[in-house]
Amino acid sequence: MSNASPPPLPTAKRRALDRRGKWLLTLPALAGALIAALMVLRLIGFIRLMSVPTSGMAPTLSPGDKVLMERITLLSRKPRRADVVVFRTRGISDRRVRSDQFYVKRIVGEPGDHLRISWGNLYVNDKRVRLSNDVGEIVYHLPPGAASSQAQIDVTVPDGQYYVLGDNSTNSYDSRFWGCVPGGDIMGRIALRYWPPKRAGGVE
Repeated sequence: MSNASPPPLPTAKRRALDRRGKWLLTLPALAGALIAALMVLRLIGFIRLMSVPTSGMAPTLSPGDKVLMERITLLSRKPRRADVVVFRTRGISDRRVRSDQFYVKRIVGEPGDHLRISWGNLYVNDKRVRLSNDVGEIVYHLPPGAASSQAQIDVTVPDGQYYVLGDNSTNSYDSRFWGCVPGGDIMGRIALRYWPPKRAGGVE
């Protein structure tokens, strides 16, 4: 029986094994750090997991969709047109809106904008503005039975406030009926949908 040592591994093969071993050790640490960071961001309110309860934002968001709201983006800029945002209803003075609920809508009017909706088309400062979602351009028609004379569809957005609409305009209760949202009540922006898996991805 020989006591000779086994031949050394070729240098290139040994380096490849070393790199693989380092990655196997590094990946769990990176995953743990990412999970810890997400937990901290959630605890301090910079991200929040939410469930969509209604179809007012369909097809962008459907009832039962699980989404992630983030407010990190809004630390470096103000909310802007086309953002899909979460806001509290506490600043809405309409008895038909339940106090301090979370709503999800799309911003279409920023502070100071003169906004008008005509024949389903959106005009901002007298210029046609086209907003789109996954199925194409969004049109803004009133829900069945709603009178245009009672809807706020020709307004100037007050300073510090935002005009928001649902993508599913014929089934959305929004700024056309209860006015604008104070900027301080906007909690964050919907960044992505993580459920159902077949529709997972970014939200625009």
